[in-house]
Amino acid sequence: MYRGKSGQANLTVGSDDSGNIVAEASCDSLQQLVLWYEEELARIRSETKSEISNDVQTVEKRPPNRMRTFITGVLAGLLVGMLLTMKLKKR
Repeated sequence: MYRGKSGQANLTVGSDDSGNIVAEASCDSLQQLVLWYEEELARIRSETKSEISNDVQTVEKRPPNRMRTFITGVLAGLLVGMLLTMKLKKR
């Protein structure tokens, strides 16, 4: 088995029970970077889940006020009637 280290890089070379050559390499700075990205990803996922749950809020919709709708319709009808009458009288 061979083990080598150069700075932050590590290398181990050996063989398994079947006689195959097995090489494992690692780099401390890359491992730290991978851990940082995994933590950052977990944080972002957590924030996204909390934002989604905050955005999904139930909005209570009340049925339209029938009396208000009726009065608005009557007033709109009167206004249109007056405008048409004025337009016809001008001819």
